[in-house]
Amino acid sequence: MKRNLLSKLIAAMLVCVVFASCSSIKWVSVDRLVPAEVDLSDRVRRIAVLNNQPNMEDDEISGEFFFNSKAVVDTLAQYLADAAYFDEVVVGDTVLPDDVTHYYRGRKLRPTTVAKLCETFGVDMLVTVDNISFQPYGVNFPFVRGQVWLSVTCYENMAMEPIATIQKHYTFDWELWHELKSEVVRLAALWALPTIVPQWQMEEFPFYTGANVGQRDAAVYVREGNWDGAAALWRQQLNHKNRRRRMEAHLNMAVYHELKDEDVAVARTYAEKALELSKKGKKGKDESTYDGHLISDYVKDMERRGRNLERVKQQMRRFSNDF
Repeated sequence: MKRNLLSKLIAAMLVCVVFASCSSIKWVSVDRLVPAEVDLSDRVRRIAVLNNQPNMEDDEISGEFFFNSKAVVDTLAQYLADAAYFDEVVVGDTVLPDDVTHYYRGRKLRPTTVAKLCETFGVDMLVTVDNISFQPYGVNFPFVRGQVWLSVTCYENMAMEPIATIQKHYTFDWELWHELKSEVVRLAALWALPTIVPQWQMEEFPFYTGANVGQRDAAVYVREGNWDGAAALWRQQLNHKNRRRRMEAHLNMAVYHELKDEDVAVARTYAEKALELSKKGKKGKDESTYDGHLISDYVKDMERRGRNLERVKQQMRRFSNDF
């Protein structure tokens, strides 16, 4: 009896090993340009980055500590210049009088003030750093823990309201107070960037490999960046008599068309066919499978990337979509 049970267990393990070795999923990482959160008009070519927080560095008001907002202005302006999205990035001084108190912190600029400053700096848009502060969860220097708050506003010339308000807050645990202050200046500038300019972002794409020699060779092509070579091998599997082979080939072709051609419509056709094939049970009944979940998630991600691609194309028209 025990030997019978052991034999069945070994047989089951062997079946699992065979199926696991037949097919596997790998992921390829690709840098994709994602759109900025705000769609700027094409006429916004020159911008000025200004300080709109009163000079309160190292001040503490009602348990709130303030960082060097001018340093954030300089760093954000440098990052925006490095992005090469605008024709010119100007760094300006504070837009507030020296004797302004903390009660004016974060005050929005009036349209007439925006117009006057745009004329003064010769720009089409203002980016103002309104607040950069730290709210601790109890203070036990030099170790600190609490939330960093950032507020940045974007004003387009001749617009009645700000076109974007960036408000971020993050929790930090830091060992040394002076190190936290230095790091926050850099991080605060990075937090503001995705709202204003398109950013490169790493995306993960799944593809099947390992079921046969053709798939393994195709995986080598993918590693070498030869997507056309991989696609030629995947196409040979699209009408294979084995349903799983067809499913894997259709998903792989969806990834190919999305990455190589940026043709989301064609990619969706292949992905939907792969999803359909993943749900076919042995008796023709739909079954919820790991492959089904994987492909379904891919379809959702592909639709998101498709929407992003259309927005990126609109935002990059100033460069004739050369990106």
